[in-house]
Amino acid sequence: MKVFLFLTLCLVLIIPYSLYANPLVQESPKLSLERRLSDWPKWSLPGPFNRIALQTDIVYPSWFYGSWIVQSSDLKGNDNKPLKYQAKFKFNSSNDVIGDRSFNAMSIGKATLGARLLRVQDDPESPNRQVATFDDQIFLETKVIGRNQYLEDESVLLIDELVLQIFHNLDISRIKQVETFSKFEPCKESTPSLGQFSEQRICGEQWQAVYPGPGESLESKPINTSHYQLIFKRNS
Repeated sequence: MKVFLFLTLCLVLIIPYSLYANPLVQESPKLSLERRLSDWPKWSLPGPFNRIALQTDIVYPSWFYGSWIVQSSDLKGNDNKPLKYQAKFKFNSSNDVIGDRSFNAMSIGKATLGARLLRVQDDPESPNRQVATFDDQIFLETKVIGRNQYLEDESVLLIDELVLQIFHNLDISRIKQVETFSKFEPCKESTPSLGQFSEQRICGEQWQAVYPGPGESLESKPINTSHYQLIFKRNS
């Protein structure tokens, strides 16, 4: 679902123990993430996630700071029309660059669902929790339950996140897990006079897998997969 292709929204209080019973967690972040990407699309849970990484938000390199126009193309879908939305990255109190999660989630949601999405609220106590409110008294509660990231030579950022999503309406609640693997780097310019890399564009790819909710199935394999290409252009 495009609503969750760049930013993981986040709220549920039970974290499956099996998520952290994966021997890949003992590997270095670089090795475990590279191995995870090479396994695509034959993913299964548990993934190479790190409990310690949940103590802070995703930290982005300095070249992410600012406001961007993002163009996302679905590489597996039949819709050739790219999705466009805004994204913002800001400094936190520790002077780290982090995503403006509620703004970014609202921007993607509006681009995808229009007026159906009413608001997105962050949990002020945790970067891992978020609630989206839709019309017709529908709510989406999400919580990041697994995360891993690695920045190579300040030029290539790898991020893997697993979120638990609960859809609430008046009749029933539905639960699923969504894993999103992201790779970002400054776009290389073909014009030599512009230098090797561009400060005005970021190139990215995302690989996404949707799994059943905890306890719904004995299988840990995806029920759906997606692949996206992203281009960030500075919003001057």
